[in-house]
This record gives sequence, structure tokens and C-alpha cells, in this order.
Amino acid sequence: MQILITPEDIIKRCLWSDYKRFCLKDKTTEEINNIIENNDPFILEEDDAYVVGLLKIVETPNLKHRFKEHIDEILKIKSAIFNNKLFIIRSVIIKEVSTFKDRFPDKYKAPFEYKTGIEELKEFSDRIYEEVDKLPIHSFQNNDKVYNYVSSNQVKSILLKD
Repeated sequence: MQILITPEDIIKRCLWSDYKRFCLKDKTTEEINNIIENNDPFILEEDDAYVVGLLKIVETPNLKHRFKEHIDEILKIKSAIFNNKLFIIRSVIIKEVSTFKDRFPDKYKAPFEYKTGIEELKEFSDRIYEEVDKLPIHSFQNNDKVYNYVSSNQVKSILLKD
């Protein structure tokens, strides 16, 4: 299967950082900026669409919702159980929260509803970052190395506040 798509379609679905990492790794920053600005349709192979997650995403300007879904998925995949409670490595969740905004490159000229969504997302993710950063740290040893964790349930409750 081949999918006809534009860079804007990828950006609107919050998949730009993965697409850039896996499909544009040989391109320079200038070439990538030209791709975004020109917004020309191109054919995306099914394998590439699968790798970047296009086949499971629905377009929505509600980017806070997409952010919450992404963080929830990270919590499900990367949480570990200690003392019958779920914890996630603090640096992992902090990185995911802080880098989600990178899915919307500076060169992208968003339509109005997405501009609003991006602005709301940036404010929301900054607030979530601050709150997660304040969570109590729990240190656990794993494979002879000590890691700093935060409670996955507390992260989830922070997401659900809004």
C-alpha cells in the first residue's frame, strides 16, 4: 500500500518527530525546512507509515488529548512494579513531556484551529512538566544501578486534572 500525504498531514497528527527521525535521517535541516514550507504531497510506503505510527492515529486539532494519549501510552509501556505499585523512571517521563512540543516544527504554518491547539498544548505541557518535576522521587536499584522513579499513578492523576 502507498499513502499520498503531505508534511502538514504528518505534523497535524503529532508524528513529525518520529517521521523526521526515521524517514528524514539523511536530510539536512535546510532540506527538512524546505519540505515543511513547500508542503508538497508525496507517497509514503506502508512500512514507513507503520513505523511512524500513522496507521493508528486520527487527525484532531485537540492536541492536548493527543498529548495525554501519548503520555498514557508511555506510562503503560515503560512503568515498572516495585512494592506492588507502578513507577516510571523520572527522566523518561520528563523527556517525553518536554519533547512532545517538538512535533510541531517552527517552520510549520498551522491553520487557525491548530495554532490554537499548539498554543494550548505548549502551555499544558509546560504545566505538566512543572508538576511532574515536583513529584517525590523514589530510588530503586535495577541491575546494579540505582534509578530515580516517580509514581505512574501520580503522573496519570496530573494528566487527568485538566
